[in-house]
Amino acid sequence: MTTAPTAARTDDGSRSPAEQTPPAQSVVALLGRPNSGKSSLYNALTGGDAKVGNFPGVTVDILEAAVRLPDGSTAMVADLPGLYSIDAVIDPETDEGIARQFLDRVRGQGTPLLVAQVVDATQLALGLRLTRELSGRDVPLLVIVTQKDVLEGEGRALDCPALAEAVGAPVVLVSGRDPASRDVILDAIVGALARPKTSGAATWDPPALARQVLSDAPRVSAEAERRRTFTSRADAVLLHSVIGPLLFLGLMAVVFAAVFLVAEPVTAFFDTSIGKLRGLLERTLGAGLFTSFLTDGVIAGAGTVLAYVPQIAILTLAMEVLDASGYLARGAFLVDRLLRLLGLSGRSFLPLLMGHACAIPAIASTRIIRDPRERLTTILVLPLMTCSARLPTYALILTTFFASRGTWFKAGVFVLLYFSGILAGLVASLLLRRTATKGRSLPLLLEMPSYRMPEWRLVARKGWQSAVRFVRDVGRAIVLVAALLWVLLKVPAPDALQTAPPSAPPIEHSIAAAIGHRLEPLTRPLGFDWRIDVGLIGSFGAREVMVGTMGVIFGIEDAGDDVSPLSQKIREARRPDGSPAYSTRTALALLAFFVLACQCVSTLAAIRRETKSWRWPLFVLVYTYSVAYLVALIVYQLGGLAHLS
Repeated sequence: MTTAPTAARTDDGSRSPAEQTPPAQSVVALLGRPNSGKSSLYNALTGGDAKVGNFPGVTVDILEAAVRLPDGSTAMVADLPGLYSIDAVIDPETDEGIARQFLDRVRGQGTPLLVAQVVDATQLALGLRLTRELSGRDVPLLVIVTQKDVLEGEGRALDCPALAEAVGAPVVLVSGRDPASRDVILDAIVGALARPKTSGAATWDPPALARQVLSDAPRVSAEAERRRTFTSRADAVLLHSVIGPLLFLGLMAVVFAAVFLVAEPVTAFFDTSIGKLRGLLERTLGAGLFTSFLTDGVIAGAGTVLAYVPQIAILTLAMEVLDASGYLARGAFLVDRLLRLLGLSGRSFLPLLMGHACAIPAIASTRIIRDPRERLTTILVLPLMTCSARLPTYALILTTFFASRGTWFKAGVFVLLYFSGILAGLVASLLLRRTATKGRSLPLLLEMPSYRMPEWRLVARKGWQSAVRFVRDVGRAIVLVAALLWVLLKVPAPDALQTAPPSAPPIEHSIAAAIGHRLEPLTRPLGFDWRIDVGLIGSFGAREVMVGTMGVIFGIEDAGDDVSPLSQKIREARRPDGSPAYSTRTALALLAFFVLACQCVSTLAAIRRETKSWRWPLFVLVYTYSVAYLVALIVYQLGGLAHLS
């Protein structure tokens, strides 16, 4: 870990004013309970400049930025995860465990360290429980109490000198919305760093101390009374045993729809742009493999990355607004009891719902889950949710093999496929919580904060930062694999691997086709042949590519626009003995395989990004493909016993 880098960069890679400061001489660790206002103060102190620290073994982002102090020195401000206790650590991968490891590592390196605890004045007694733990550690402490404006609105006052004397650390009272608070905090940091540390066990009682230093409200302002009345009336509806869950599901559906609907026009825009760029490059460089590599490999991969960016941004904005407003905690409470039966909690509901639009933003949204084992379980089952990218393949199969069936039949199959994904995810969750992610679950600790208006600038900045981090951390892997898949699908295989006649379409001479032929003995018990194998290879880059790849194999242009010609070709395909190459059994087996297999490199890249390890993406690849193969095999063989043609 580097605790004193010479520069700080913003998430978009641009130079920030902090880059002109000298190397950091100390580390200021911002600690606080969730919803204490810590992130707002971090952005106020750093001006939004941040980078993700490279801390070995840390599986969550710790933002850091260099800040010049009033005395001319420089401090590295680190924004640690929100936590409730620094001592009661159940798992080193929890937010509490990560924070403690960070503090111990910095101290072990001999770097001057200051813990700046952010405490919500409206929850003072709860915040002082953490203060008591911190004051007993051999680390300089600064207590930053927020919500000064709320206290003043309620006619209350905090006796900062008395609180400072009791806890043995300097105390400042600020408002996160007041720009002047930055100078107050920076001055306090300078004083706290210069103050000698007095260690010793803290024996004071947090609730009693809070009552002592926080005056009762001699009067309640009209604004404070309106806030309390609004919170009370809103909770009467939003936490109602019947109405509450329905409203929560409706709101989540709106967020789901927003992510889902944005994907289509954005994807269409990039498809159109790539088509125009392809024409430009062909006119400039000529039609050839190199031009195809640039357009269909590199540029198409980049287009896939950019198509996800609005979804990531919208989901991040939605989560930040729901969290900052105080509603997300209430929603988690409403569905917690149901999800507890599956080894999850209410905080897993939003990512699981988002997985039906796209697993990529859903995996990013698991950051709202505090329990590391639950978060990992949710990440591992998200690929089983029926995302929108599966729909083109489902439509092709239903159109090809069930064309004579009515609309209601095909609609019923679509619904069954969705519920199959959900059921598979629930079963996987139960099994994983007893095997791969086995361990003690953390209780769902929720505070019901007052409803507040989000700080829109902070919300917008987090949306931007999440989008930039996705492009930087996940996008490179997607582009790389897209280029690799182009090589497999377009580059001719060595002569020793050729099985196609010279007159066959070029894709039949490709490396992917050669691999498909080699895989055919393994997939034949599922009813698949080399052409389906190649389609599955192509769909690994993006599930919806399955249709286009099959179209190329059968010589159908623009199969994604109209699947009817491709459906006809598939129905007419024959084996060497003249029998149909594919049957209803094949269709059912392929549907079963597609429901369960993680046919998406972007999902694996996102899992790598969130877990900071290749272990779990490989685990997802192995377990989903193994289960998909087994279920598809059972479906195909049972279809044979049922004499399905």
